[in-house]
Amino acid sequence: MRRSIAAAAAVVTLTATLVACGGSDGGSDKAGPTGPTGPTKGVGSSSTAQPAGEQSPGGSTQAPVGKLGDTLKLVGMEGSLNGTGTLEADFTLEKFENHAKSSIGALEPAAANRLVAAKFTIVETGTGTYQDSGYAEAMVYDANGQGYQGKPGTPTVGKSLGGLQLIVKPGQRVSGWIVFEVPKDAKITSVTYLMEKVGPDPERTGKWTLD
Repeated sequence: MRRSIAAAAAVVTLTATLVACGGSDGGSDKAGPTGPTGPTKGVGSSSTAQPAGEQSPGGSTQAPVGKLGDTLKLVGMEGSLNGTGTLEADFTLEKFENHAKSSIGALEPAAANRLVAAKFTIVETGTGTYQDSGYAEAMVYDANGQGYQGKPGTPTVGKSLGGLQLIVKPGQRVSGWIVFEVPKDAKITSVTYLMEKVGPDPERTGKWTLD
């Protein structure tokens, strides 16, 4: 009996010693050293932006940002309603007209407002066909942060972007203007475009600042 008690005490002592030392494989189930600490970029991140574009702080959940003349790469939703293939396009804000005129008199703005217009060039770089309204996806924002959505219409400076329906096939390039109605005294500071506008999604929204 005394030998059994002594043997049991020895086992307990040995076990305590191993635990205190971490055991023969202590920590082996923990992750080892990691690679670079920079954030992983998703398909919608602004790391895909063309030169002169930049990403807002906060990682891939933020909108890619550039300035007038820059090209930003945007992607469509996973499981897009546009059919098969991936939607990915390069968007360039080519020009901005701060005092635009409508080519159709009936579409002139209300007395207290004015028209502005933004010219976009879109190149579909994915394998799917991009289809949208051609104007509702775009917004302009004033210095107070108030947004104004694009509207149907054609300015006198050029043709509209896709009319009532924009269709861009893989490898195709389209250009055109989107018009916006804003207050006469509004100072427009930025333009945005949300690819496949089904609710807000920063990763699918490009933003261009205006000097």
